[in-house]
Amino acid sequence: MFALLVPQMLLQSAYPLASTLYSLGFSVVFLLVMPFIQGGMFGMADEALTARSSLSRFVTDGRANYLQLLVAYVLLLVVNSVIGAVGVAAGFGALLAHGSIGMVFIGLVAISALVYLSVAFFIQFYGQAIVIDDLGAVDGLKHSYAVVRRNLVSTLGYSVFVGILGGVAGGVFTIASMLVSPQSTTVLSLPQLSVVATVGVALLIVIFGALFGGFFTVYSVAFYRTIGSEVIDGS
Repeated sequence: MFALLVPQMLLQSAYPLASTLYSLGFSVVFLLVMPFIQGGMFGMADEALTARSSLSRFVTDGRANYLQLLVAYVLLLVVNSVIGAVGVAAGFGALLAHGSIGMVFIGLVAISALVYLSVAFFIQFYGQAIVIDDLGAVDGLKHSYAVVRRNLVSTLGYSVFVGILGGVAGGVFTIASMLVSPQSTTVLSLPQLSVVATVGVALLIVIFGALFGGFFTVYSVAFYRTIGSEVIDGS
């Protein structure tokens, strides 16, 4: 998926409007394609932990789990959209209101953020549950909740570690994006990169993203297999 960002980076400097339209199209493609990639990556990572994996496993697990992963993804998208809408509405209320009413809106913002983080924390292994344990969309979400609930401390440590790695990766991507963005060259007085340099930066992002994504996928599957088996064996 990182490779699909290369055209957007190239379009940013020459055709900003086309870059925006491409970004919208990319979001739609991401929604439709990501479940297939997610299923294939989890399947390959699971196989790679015990044997040599292959692209055939990627295709097989991507196709077999596509519908369930898509349903689960859409469900989470709806839930997060509702939480986000409440948080944004409360944020506007906090800006417009005063006194005790304003404090109530601030409390709603805090509650919305806490609910969002809680949902993300407890259902973060739904994809692994669907692919590895052959569960449906709803059962995968439920199983992820059960797995995390029984392993709160270890999952918290895992989440902090992954969050730090994600922050580093996000920082690298942000810096790289600033280098190829025409707005950054104007506001921050950065040098304008040539087309060749822009392509080079984009390729570095693709390589870095692939390495990070591969490591994170294998690590998440290995961690899930450790704590997930405990729940299954104990249930």
